Amino acid sequence: MNRRDFQILALGSALSHTAHARRRPRVPPPAAPPIDALTRIKALRITTGPLANGYLVAPYGRLNWYFTNLGLVSIVQYLAPAELDTYIRTYLDLYLSRIEANYAIQDVNFNDASLQSITLVPSDSDNSYAATFLTLVTRYLKASSNWAWWDVHKAQLKNIIYANIATVQKPNGLCRVFQLPRTSPVSNFGYLMNNIEDYRGLRDYASILAQRGESADANYYNNIATTITQSIVIYLWDSARSGFRVSDQDLRADTSTFYPGATCQVFPQAFNVPELSSYYSQAYQFLNTFAPQWTQEVYDPYPWTILGYVAAKRGDTARAVLQMRATDLKFAAHPEYLTINELGFYQRTRSLLNGFADF
Repeated sequence: MNRRDFQILALGSALSHTAHARRRPRVPPPAAPPIDALTRIKALRITTGPLANGYLVAPYGRLNWYFTNLGLVSIVQYLAPAELDTYIRTYLDLYLSRIEANYAIQDVNFNDASLQSITLVPSDSDNSYAATFLTLVTRYLKASSNWAWWDVHKAQLKNIIYANIATVQKPNGLCRVFQLPRTSPVSNFGYLMNNIEDYRGLRDYASILAQRGESADANYYNNIATTITQSIVIYLWDSARSGFRVSDQDLRADTSTFYPGATCQVFPQAFNVPELSSYYSQAYQFLNTFAPQWTQEVYDPYPWTILGYVAAKRGDTARAVLQMRATDLKFAAHPEYLTINELGFYQRTRSLLNGFADF
């Protein structure tokens, strides 16, 4: 499951630039101004057409629900009550209005700049979309205490998490990518990245259920999350290479690729999976060993700001700052690469470096 291919295609000709210069000797570039990620995310909000209150993944891009969920999670704590309604609640309502009969969702391509004519595009996964949406819902409810909204939508939310996570759990405890009968060459894979996001969505959602007195459902979803972490240890940790396998179809941790081999290593710490905390340092060292120039963003057109975010969480300030400077430069030259999810993790990195608590 390549999360990057469809994103590149969605942004069209604006992303025709390549990174052939990566092999040339690097000269330290001049500094670029820091990015105002909060303002940039707000500016991606769609204000017209059938997808009003959604967000573009980047200027002139598609609407990708998964990337939008990751981007919006980062700004909830900075929004006043009225802004929570404008930027978060209306998006949640739109998402729920676009859910299909099986409780999955499709991405949206815009056929022209008017944003009126659209084409639906199959999502990259079912489980990660649902999981990150439930994490955003949880952040919104804890910030707004809008329990009237919860009461209206709780049945639909339960259907989303049950259909897209609980029912796709495999006999080995990991979750597959898609609901049946949808299939693809990788649909039965249990990916580390997806399962970490599933874990986070399950724990977040269960915390709301527990808060609202629905202890039986809370225990049910917490138990699924616990099983996922146990299965990650059994099927995805490669003790010989001291790194995580990309999926349960891989025999070894992937030392040959930046994405997904190196980048997947940070997901347990990025999404706060305490049951896997004993593996954080080894996995981070795997990243730094097999992709040592990640702070310079030479391996991929996209910044992968989640890496700097984890560096900041670990107190590795030097690497976090280096990557933020590289991201500032990349945005100045190629703003199309700083998508809403990248802006989100950039914002969270800056918050940590400025001394604010993470959430």
